[in-house]
Amino acid sequence: MDIAGKVFIVTGGASGLGEGTARLLAAKGGKVVVADLQEDKGREVAAGIGGVFVKCDVTQEADGQAVVATATG
Repeated sequence: MDIAGKVFIVTGGASGLGEGTARLLAAKGGKVVVADLQEDKGREVAAGIGGVFVKCDVTQEADGQAVVATATG
């Protein structure tokens, strides 16, 4: 899969498997939007990988739309 230069939304990207996925995608040249409820940790992860953080509760449609808008904007 060609990852370099592509944009990825990683829900739960502030910790655990989501964080690992975000870090891997960024290391391979992907642009990552970290979507999570954990603001401090999410911002930390995003800053560390050159990504963007968006606070997101995946059960809320408006939050999901905000993440997609950030990824496509």
